[in-house]
Amino acid sequence: MNDETKTPKFIFNCTECGKCCERDVIVYIDDLRDWIEHGLMYTVLPVLSIVGEYGSIAMQLDKQTKDERTVCALYDIEKNSCSLGDNKPLSCRSFPLGYTGKKYIVVDMDCPGLGQGSMTAEKLARMRETATSDYESKQRTQAVLPMLQVLFIKQFSMESQKAMEKLSPDKRAELEKLLKEQ
Repeated sequence: MNDETKTPKFIFNCTECGKCCERDVIVYIDDLRDWIEHGLMYTVLPVLSIVGEYGSIAMQLDKQTKDERTVCALYDIEKNSCSLGDNKPLSCRSFPLGYTGKKYIVVDMDCPGLGQGSMTAEKLARMRETATSDYESKQRTQAVLPMLQVLFIKQFSMESQKAMEKLSPDKRAELEKLLKEQ
Protein backbone atom coordinates (compact mmCIF):
# COMPACT_ATOMS: atom_id res chain seq x y z
CA MET A 1 0.00 0.00 0.00
CA ASN A 2 1.44 3.40 -0.92
CA ASP A 3 1.34 6.57 1.23
CA GLU A 4 -1.60 8.04 -0.70
CA THR A 5 -3.97 5.20 0.26
CA LYS A 6 -3.06 5.03 3.96
CA THR A 7 -5.72 6.40 6.28
CA PRO A 8 -4.38 8.22 9.30
CA LYS A 9 -5.49 6.76 12.64
CA PHE A 10 -6.25 10.22 14.02
CA ILE A 11 -8.08 12.85 11.99
CA PHE A 12 -9.34 15.95 13.73
CA ASN A 13 -10.50 19.39 12.69
CA CYS A 14 -12.16 21.57 15.29
CA THR A 15 -15.77 22.40 14.45
CA GLU A 16 -15.84 25.15 17.12
CA CYS A 17 -18.96 23.59 18.60
CA GLY A 18 -17.91 24.31 22.19
CA LYS A 19 -18.56 20.75 23.39
CA CYS A 20 -15.04 20.61 24.85
CA CYS A 21 -15.87 23.75 26.86
CA GLU A 22 -18.59 21.82 28.71
CA ARG A 23 -15.97 19.74 30.57
CA ASP A 24 -14.04 20.86 33.63
CA VAL A 25 -11.17 22.98 32.30
CA ILE A 26 -8.03 22.35 34.33
CA VAL A 27 -5.38 25.07 34.40
CA TYR A 28 -1.64 24.60 34.82
CA ILE A 29 1.18 26.82 36.03
CA ASP A 30 2.38 27.17 32.42
CA ASP A 31 -1.06 28.57 31.53
CA LEU A 32 -0.68 31.21 34.25
CA ARG A 33 2.74 32.15 32.92
CA ASP A 34 1.32 32.46 29.39
CA TRP A 35 -1.58 34.64 30.55
CA ILE A 36 0.71 36.91 32.55
CA GLU A 37 3.02 37.25 29.54
CA HIS A 38 0.11 38.16 27.24
CA GLY A 39 -1.67 40.46 29.68
CA LEU A 40 -4.65 38.15 30.15
CA MET A 41 -4.35 37.31 33.84
CA TYR A 42 -6.93 39.91 34.85
CA THR A 43 -9.37 38.31 32.40
CA VAL A 44 -8.78 34.84 33.85
CA LEU A 45 -8.37 35.56 37.56
CA PRO A 46 -12.06 36.32 38.30
CA VAL A 47 -13.09 32.89 36.95
CA LEU A 48 -10.15 30.83 38.28
CA SER A 49 -10.74 28.57 41.28
CA ILE A 50 -8.88 26.07 43.39
CA VAL A 51 -10.72 22.73 43.55
CA GLY A 52 -10.08 19.52 45.41
CA GLU A 53 -9.09 18.67 48.93
CA TYR A 54 -5.97 19.25 50.97
CA GLY A 55 -2.98 17.65 49.24
CA SER A 56 -4.93 16.97 46.05
CA ILE A 57 -5.86 20.32 44.57
CA ALA A 58 -6.06 21.70 41.06
CA MET A 59 -6.78 25.02 39.40
CA GLN A 60 -9.92 25.09 37.30
CA LEU A 61 -11.89 27.62 35.30
CA ASP A 62 -15.39 28.33 36.61
CA LYS A 63 -18.45 27.58 34.54
CA GLN A 64 -21.38 29.67 33.36
CA THR A 65 -24.89 28.57 32.49
CA LYS A 66 -26.76 30.23 29.67
CA ASP A 67 -29.85 28.96 27.89
CA GLU A 68 -29.62 25.68 29.83
CA ARG A 69 -26.05 25.12 28.60
CA THR A 70 -23.18 24.97 31.09
CA VAL A 71 -19.76 25.83 29.67
CA CYS A 72 -16.44 27.34 30.69
CA ALA A 73 -16.82 30.89 31.99
CA LEU A 74 -14.45 32.11 29.25
CA TYR A 75 -16.45 30.60 26.39
CA ASP A 76 -18.51 33.14 24.43
CA ILE A 77 -21.66 31.20 23.61
CA GLU A 78 -22.92 33.75 21.05
CA LYS A 79 -19.64 33.73 19.10
CA ASN A 80 -18.86 30.02 19.64
CA SER A 81 -15.32 30.89 20.67
CA CYS A 82 -13.00 31.21 23.63
CA SER A 83 -12.40 34.76 24.84
CA LEU A 84 -8.70 33.86 25.24
CA GLY A 85 -8.24 33.16 21.52
CA ASP A 86 -4.86 31.55 20.88
CA ASN A 87 -4.06 31.66 24.60
CA LYS A 88 -6.50 28.95 25.64
CA PRO A 89 -5.38 26.63 28.44
CA LEU A 90 -3.06 23.84 27.31
CA SER A 91 -5.74 21.29 28.18
CA CYS A 92 -8.04 23.01 25.68
CA ARG A 93 -5.45 23.44 22.94
CA SER A 94 -4.57 19.74 23.02
CA PHE A 95 -8.18 18.53 23.12
CA PRO A 96 -9.24 15.88 22.09
CA LEU A 97 -5.73 14.42 21.89
CA GLY A 98 -4.13 13.38 25.13
CA TYR A 99 -0.76 11.97 26.09
CA THR A 100 -0.17 9.48 28.90
CA GLY A 101 3.60 9.81 29.07
CA LYS A 102 3.91 6.76 26.82
CA LYS A 103 1.29 7.04 24.10
CA TYR A 104 -1.22 9.40 22.54
CA ILE A 105 -4.90 8.80 23.20
CA VAL A 106 -8.21 10.34 22.21
CA VAL A 107 -9.73 11.68 25.43
CA ASP A 108 -13.24 12.23 24.02
CA MET A 109 -14.44 9.87 21.32
CA ASP A 110 -17.68 11.91 21.01
CA CYS A 111 -15.86 15.08 19.90
CA PRO A 112 -17.63 16.25 16.70
CA GLY A 113 -14.30 17.23 15.09
CA LEU A 114 -12.99 13.65 15.08
CA GLY A 115 -12.87 12.19 11.59
CA GLN A 116 -13.63 15.58 10.03
CA GLY A 117 -11.61 16.89 7.07
CA SER A 118 -8.04 15.81 6.56
CA MET A 119 -4.95 15.52 8.70
CA THR A 120 -1.51 16.51 7.50
CA ALA A 121 1.67 15.18 9.03
CA GLU A 122 2.56 18.72 10.15
CA LYS A 123 -0.79 19.26 11.86
CA LEU A 124 -0.56 15.89 13.59
CA ALA A 125 2.97 16.73 14.77
CA ARG A 126 1.73 20.07 16.20
CA MET A 127 -1.18 18.38 17.95
CA ARG A 128 1.14 15.76 19.43
CA GLU A 129 3.54 18.47 20.57
CA THR A 130 0.68 20.32 22.28
CA ALA A 131 -0.62 17.10 23.91
CA THR A 132 2.90 16.38 25.17
CA SER A 133 3.20 19.94 26.51
CA ASP A 134 -0.18 19.51 28.23
CA TYR A 135 1.04 16.29 29.90
CA GLU A 136 4.36 17.81 30.99
CA SER A 137 2.70 20.96 32.32
CA LYS A 138 0.20 18.84 34.26
CA GLN A 139 3.09 16.90 35.83
CA ARG A 140 4.92 20.10 36.84
CA THR A 141 1.75 21.62 38.28
CA GLN A 142 0.90 18.49 40.24
CA ALA A 143 4.40 18.54 41.73
CA VAL A 144 4.33 22.22 42.73
CA LEU A 145 0.72 23.05 43.62
CA PRO A 146 0.48 20.95 46.82
CA MET A 147 3.67 22.59 48.13
CA LEU A 148 2.25 26.04 47.39
CA GLN A 149 -0.94 25.05 49.17
CA VAL A 150 1.03 24.11 52.29
CA LEU A 151 2.97 27.39 52.16
CA PHE A 152 -0.24 29.43 51.85
CA ILE A 153 -1.89 27.54 54.70
CA LYS A 154 1.21 28.08 56.85
CA GLN A 155 1.16 31.82 56.05
CA PHE A 156 -2.56 32.15 56.78
CA SER A 157 -2.12 30.25 60.06
CA MET A 158 0.71 32.57 61.13
CA GLU A 159 -1.38 35.64 60.26
CA SER A 160 -4.35 34.22 62.19
CA GLN A 161 -2.13 33.56 65.19
CA LYS A 162 -0.82 37.15 65.08
CA ALA A 163 -4.38 38.49 64.88
CA MET A 164 -5.44 36.32 67.83
CA GLU A 165 -2.54 37.60 69.90
CA LYS A 166 -3.66 41.19 69.30
CA LEU A 167 -7.19 40.51 70.61
CA SER A 168 -8.09 41.57 74.10
CA PRO A 169 -8.93 38.70 76.51
CA ASP A 170 -12.63 39.64 76.30
CA LYS A 171 -12.67 39.65 72.48
CA ARG A 172 -10.72 36.36 72.38
CA ALA A 173 -13.24 34.73 74.76
CA GLU A 174 -16.11 36.07 72.60
CA LEU A 175 -14.51 34.65 69.45
CA GLU A 176 -13.85 31.27 71.07
CA LYS A 177 -17.50 31.15 72.18
CA LEU A 178 -18.68 31.86 68.62
CA LEU A 179 -16.40 29.18 67.19
CA LYS A 180 -17.64 26.59 69.71
CA GLU A 181 -21.23 27.34 68.73
CA GLN A 182 -20.50 26.45 65.13
